[in-house]
Amino acid sequence: MRLIRSPLALLFTGATGLASLLTLFEVSTPGLSYWALALALYWLALAMTWSVLLARRTGRRTWPPWMFVPLLLVLGTMLLVTVDAPLHARFALSESSLERYARSVRDDEGRDRWRGLYQVGYTEKIPGGARFMVTSLTMNWKSYGFAYIPDRVPGPDEGWYEHFKGPWYIWTDGP
Repeated sequence: MRLIRSPLALLFTGATGLASLLTLFEVSTPGLSYWALALALYWLALAMTWSVLLARRTGRRTWPPWMFVPLLLVLGTMLLVTVDAPLHARFALSESSLERYARSVRDDEGRDRWRGLYQVGYTEKIPGGARFMVTSLTMNWKSYGFAYIPDRVPGPDEGWYEHFKGPWYIWTDGP
């Protein structure tokens, strides 16, 4: 089968696959980092290249089969991002480690250590649980993390919390 035969096809498909992987990694943490800007420019360059490749095909009856592979990668990535699958998958793979850590945490203990698939930064013991940052400064000038609060719902005067799942909340240092 000669699905991807030309070097240009292989290069473009590989570049699209890399963009997809980087995008899935970027959205697997709460909040978007500054890397998302570079990633957006990368996607823009890929879209422009795709347009040029399509323009070269104008007037021909068929597209080469390899042109559908990058299209499928883009559509698959868009679907996964839309349903928040990367964040939920990475969290699910890390949840037991994060929970063990949250149950045993003391203030600012274990800074910048890996817990599951997340690098945990600032850590704080709070009434009934713990909270810790997993992203540094993002595009909206905030840091995001998770809060583990199994016995109660955090009040509005305690900071900004969004329920994630079970006893877990996404926490940010500002509204």
